[in-house]
Amino acid sequence: MTGSGRLDTRERLLLTAEKLFGQRGVNGVSLREIVRAAGQRNASALHYHFGSREGLIDAIFDKRMRAIEKRRMEMLDRIEAENRTDDLRAIAEAIVWPLAEVMAREEEGANYVRFLTEMFLTPDFDIAKMVEGRLNHGVGRAFRMIEKNLGEMPAAILRQRLPLIMHAGSYAIADIHATRQRHQTAGRELDLDQAINNLVDMWVGAVSAPVSEETLESLQKKEAARRTAAA
Repeated sequence: MTGSGRLDTRERLLLTAEKLFGQRGVNGVSLREIVRAAGQRNASALHYHFGSREGLIDAIFDKRMRAIEKRRMEMLDRIEAENRTDDLRAIAEAIVWPLAEVMAREEEGANYVRFLTEMFLTPDFDIAKMVEGRLNHGVGRAFRMIEKNLGEMPAAILRQRLPLIMHAGSYAIADIHATRQRHQTAGRELDLDQAINNLVDMWVGAVSAPVSEETLESLQKKEAARRTAAA
């Protein structure tokens, strides 16, 4: 088989896995099913190209997140060049829009968004560790900007909020895609820009929401218990 043939086979397997994982969950699809659905006769093709389920998942992230990361870094560069690092909405746009643009471009992008939301629900895989140090520089950079803007908020609260809102935003993008498909089936159009801009507004509101007395009290109890245990 030629080099280009190997690449074609690898790509078919990757795209098929991404779609099936998004539909049925990462642990809901066997590797054999992926090979069959990709039209491959060689049962060992997936192991040849990816080594394992974990290697396949890592390859999906590598394919999609490099483009998302590049776009996010470009947006953050522009924010810094324009001295807008105190603009929470601009930072939220740099987090939300790169993923939304992938979803909007093509069906494959929508498959990735569904795959991503399934990964969030799979405790067997730690996404943060999988992409740490190579595919998450943009998110880390955006989070640091947010932390500087919300310096009065307890660090423990902000550290908890940021990944939760990140995950919720991904689910929202997947839901926007599903709504868009329903509208198209009914002969209507969804205003994608308005929907994503509204999501950005929600993102800003969630991350900067005042911390309630109840939450502060829970945090204080947790910290007191930790100090007692360490004494």
